[in-house]
Amino acid sequence: MTNIPSSARERKRYILIKIDSPEAEKTLVGRLVIQAGMQFLGELGMARAGIQFLEDTWNEKNSTGIIRVSHKYVDEVKSALALVKEFEGKKVQIHSIKVSGEINKLK
Repeated sequence: MTNIPSSARERKRYILIKIDSPEAEKTLVGRLVIQAGMQFLGELGMARAGIQFLEDTWNEKNSTGIIRVSHKYVDEVKSALALVKEFEGKKVQIHSIKVSGEINKLK
């Protein structure tokens, strides 16, 4: 296994999100993030953005979680999340709280 030089690796950004919905659950949020990205970016945009909801960062009490995304697509992903108004017939709002290059700064 060869190590990839740091200059060739994909640069990632982490977006801290807050969900305003009484029924926000870990599995629901993961599907919600994927659906929002698909509607706004399409399949090709999703692949390039590398959107990933990190389920182990979900905080049930605060309804917050972290999404990993490519550094080039942060603004597009934030726009996609802001456009979500409902999911599975329930009103939902997603707020982007903070963006960071290190996941530990958001926890």
